[in-house]
Amino acid sequence: MEAAEKFMAGPCYKEKKARILVADDDRLYLKIFSDLIAELGHESITVNNGLEAIEKAAAYQPDILIIDVVMPGMSGFEVTRRLKQDPVTMHLPVLIVTSLSDRESKVRGLEFGADELLSKPIDEAEFRLRLKNLLKIKGYEDYLVEHGRKLEGEVMDKSFQLEKAFDKIRHGYIETVYRLTLAAEYRDKETGGHIRRISLYSQLMARYLGLNEQKVEAIFFASPMHDVGKIGIPDSILLKEGRHTAAEFEIMKTHTVIGANILKDSDSEILKTAQEIALSHHETWDGKGYPRALKGEEIPLAGRIVNIVDIYDAIRSKRPYKEAFPHSTACGIIEGKTDHFDPAVFRAFQDCAEEFRRLFDENQEEFRELSKAPF
Repeated sequence: MEAAEKFMAGPCYKEKKARILVADDDRLYLKIFSDLIAELGHESITVNNGLEAIEKAAAYQPDILIIDVVMPGMSGFEVTRRLKQDPVTMHLPVLIVTSLSDRESKVRGLEFGADELLSKPIDEAEFRLRLKNLLKIKGYEDYLVEHGRKLEGEVMDKSFQLEKAFDKIRHGYIETVYRLTLAAEYRDKETGGHIRRISLYSQLMARYLGLNEQKVEAIFFASPMHDVGKIGIPDSILLKEGRHTAAEFEIMKTHTVIGANILKDSDSEILKTAQEIALSHHETWDGKGYPRALKGEEIPLAGRIVNIVDIYDAIRSKRPYKEAFPHSTACGIIEGKTDHFDPAVFRAFQDCAEEFRRLFDENQEEFRELSKAPF
């Protein structure tokens, strides 16, 4: 403790340029916070909803999160609770800014894990002081972590080597995922875009449903393989324009079993999840799906998630047998088939619907740009 205090107070210590994540659905406050942060010599990353805040916190590892309480989809309290429960983000200092002035709301914020609370409208001087205090705390914690690493010496070196070996294996699994999905892209370019979007939708849903980051990651990398079994379906059926005959549809349905057989008997969590998804993503909550007519919670959660996101994207995408439909039509069709979906997954889809629209539109634009490339 004494060594850390001397380091923080000593001439060799300089406050680094911090990266600060700001989450608020009010553009005025996003601008105010960004300007104040810039004045203090730091960098800001801004988002306008709680789900994006969780995604950016995990992806960018900011030094501080400043978050409003009342936002669409997920409150600042809930975001704070989830971040503090996740080992990846549990040490992220959180400053909750709220227009709620009652004592109960402030106590609730602290119970959920907030490190500081600030009321709207904000006092700029108070904001600067609280931000500086949080940065000092973060610097102090960073020092302790670094000091601990030095003390561990050879043990840490061995751990680093093991971590590198693990990352190498993990990247091998991920490469397997993309090589298998590439097989589908060679056959149908539109399917390639669909594959990329499925991973984004599935990650969004898994994170919103509160799954831990390890499971979220597994679903993110595994979900693109949901239709890998289609490499065993003849082109005359897979790429047929118009509706399939009853016999052709029975052949199409076998892609679930083909995919599961391709992916079976792996020790990888990603490939185990991929096998689960490949086999179950056409099962429905009411037991009328295929290939095993599973019902309710008999269906793995990953399969339930991919089921609804696959349907959404299929409705929105152009296929040899259909035109693309707009977001509102896709949502309307899904809402008319609620007996097909896990109620919790269906509610999550409704809450995340605008994010689905955004991800589809952004991916479509990226796909159009790639299609213009001269290779």
